[in-house]
Amino acid sequence: MGNLSEHFNNKDFACNCPECRGEYKIHLGLVGALEQIGSHFKKKVRIVSAYWCDAFHEKQNKPKRSFHTKGKAAHIIIDGTSPQELFKFAETVTELRGLVYYPKEPYIHVDTRPENQARLVKEGSDYLALTPDKREKYGL
Repeated sequence: MGNLSEHFNNKDFACNCPECRGEYKIHLGLVGALEQIGSHFKKKVRIVSAYWCDAFHEKQNKPKRSFHTKGKAAHIIIDGTSPQELFKFAETVTELRGLVYYPKEPYIHVDTRPENQARLVKEGSDYLALTPDKREKYGL
């Protein structure tokens, strides 16, 4: 199946831009966490976006610091599973220290950042702390 784990190979994590031709970096802790999520839901985790090369990152107009450029982050979907349900389970996966819920997107962000855990929600162009009020608002 995959060369990184049972269900994933390097192409799943490769940058999507035409400039770097599929360059990738991947933190194996992230691969393990994604396998754990897939096993829980008994479905394949679909990676929307993972590694971003420097050129792709610049085009995203994102903050300078991104765990995507370090191979430690991915945007994920599981077909037939709501982003809320996916987010809630991802919170139980120890390796996933960073999570972002996007109310207007079908995917969530997961990362294996080394420092303190972060739970965020993107509202407009702002990334805000996931407070109890926001959890209630978004069903998290």
